[in-house]
Amino acid sequence: MPIENPFKIISVTGAHSKVGKTTLCSILLENLKGFGAIKFTKTPFYTSVVDDPVTIMKKDKDTAVMSGSGAEKVIWIKSPGRGLNDALNIAISKMNGLRGIVVEGNSPVDFLRPHLLIFIIGKDGHIKPSALRVSKRADVVIINSDKHIADPSFLGPFVKKNVKVFCMDLINRTGEIDKFLAFTKKYSEV
Repeated sequence: MPIENPFKIISVTGAHSKVGKTTLCSILLENLKGFGAIKFTKTPFYTSVVDDPVTIMKKDKDTAVMSGSGAEKVIWIKSPGRGLNDALNIAISKMNGLRGIVVEGNSPVDFLRPHLLIFIIGKDGHIKPSALRVSKRADVVIINSDKHIADPSFLGPFVKKNVKVFCMDLINRTGEIDKFLAFTKKYSEV
């Protein structure tokens, strides 16, 4: 059963690993004040909810990037999937007083009712089979490319009708980032 959201939740999902989810979370957290972040990592056997600052701030970890980008609080959930609903409930209960949360990962979408679901895809259009279901629920699609994609028709079978599409190079932070942020900020208002 989906978790009832006490505040705004923005889910950042993607076509496959290394597509730019953490970078997009960083951009969002730099621009949405009063937001926390939840990082989801799929594990084979156990579920844990980590908010220990030493672990969160480990060098070269996505959680450290999120914290350094302005997240008020960062929680790292590791889970094989079963137990994820309970872990999300625990993590969300630790976010009291925040305006919202940016949640990174595909699996949490099954347990949340995000106000905005963002799906990132590369210019090659590759989507791993397990991400296909999430892509079809997205409100926004980010095409992570250093070139503007004038005709994103390749997305047709992967996304719902009337999805909002933005092209941006997440590594170099160029492209339609300002348009995307303006669009996203209206969803972050409480």
